[in-house]
Amino acid sequence: MDALTWLSLGLQLAALCSIVGALLLYLLRKVRVAEVLPVDSAKTVLVTSVDTALGLQIATYLSGRGWRVMAGCRSGGLGARLADSWLQAHIASTPEDEPQPRLVTLELDVAREDLLEEAARTTAQHLPAGEHGIWAVINTAGSSGRGGASSWEGTLRGNVLGALRVARTFSPMLAAAAADHPNAGRLFYIGLTSDTACESLSRLEAGDSGELSAGVAAARWGVWGAARALRTGLRSKRLHVVLLHAPDLSANEIYSPPMLLQPPSQPASRPETPSSEVSTGTATCAVTMPGEAAEYSAKVLPTSALKVLEDALTTPSPKDAYYLKVKQDSWFTRMPSLRVSH
Repeated sequence: MDALTWLSLGLQLAALCSIVGALLLYLLRKVRVAEVLPVDSAKTVLVTSVDTALGLQIATYLSGRGWRVMAGCRSGGLGARLADSWLQAHIASTPEDEPQPRLVTLELDVAREDLLEEAARTTAQHLPAGEHGIWAVINTAGSSGRGGASSWEGTLRGNVLGALRVARTFSPMLAAAAADHPNAGRLFYIGLTSDTACESLSRLEAGDSGELSAGVAAARWGVWGAARALRTGLRSKRLHVVLLHAPDLSANEIYSPPMLLQPPSQPASRPETPSSEVSTGTATCAVTMPGEAAEYSAKVLPTSALKVLEDALTTPSPKDAYYLKVKQDSWFTRMPSLRVSH
């Protein structure tokens, strides 16, 4: 054979080897992820607030995926009732031969030291035998900063100082888990959002809108800076601090409460239309209370973004930041919802 034929065969062989190598690396990664997924013994994850729709969606999704979830909330608030309702409905629908979802609500406020310490004690009490800490903490607590200059102090205190308090309170439990398992010990914060960029100020009119954008940007950049500083400070404890950037969402969407879809006085009448994505953890459920049931939505992220979060929880070497992209739903997509009675 001539030199050109040999060169062609060599290139084809190199391409084949590359394909085989890529396939082996993909299968190896899947096996390594499967080793840490909570199949037989669920790992414990704390979501600091299910009073926000995002926090409630993350908590129910992870619980539906087999994680043991501790869900922080205001005592007796809507988030607590919806989380408990979701749990009751899914326990009732889970076959006896399958593990039931695990979700425990506890009172937690990142702006109050006493409630943070009590939440840590409660979490420790719910750990099963053999577990000495929690796999991860996902901080979804905070506020959007809406309200202009009058709300700046509260927003900075809850978002930035709250982020530091969460790290200080739960880092010992994260470190204890990391000592038992090399892939445990992860602290997640909501990073930059669509209204964080300082350049957006120049595109807004002067007045309240400008003040609002300044307050929102300051709070979000403050959390970003706090996370970077904590990442350096907690590295010696083998902890990972991860930022979850949401470039398609505003701070108002990140911290909004579950949205009322169906008032109690109106019967539910949305057609059963096919969904473009499987939405684990956001199925319809109800709380038995006097009055007619009202229906709420806790959907902020598509399932593809939730899978990115779960990958960040399970991958042996998490990145410093992940992007939770939002894909537009079809007009014919039925929005998953939760129900609560008034």
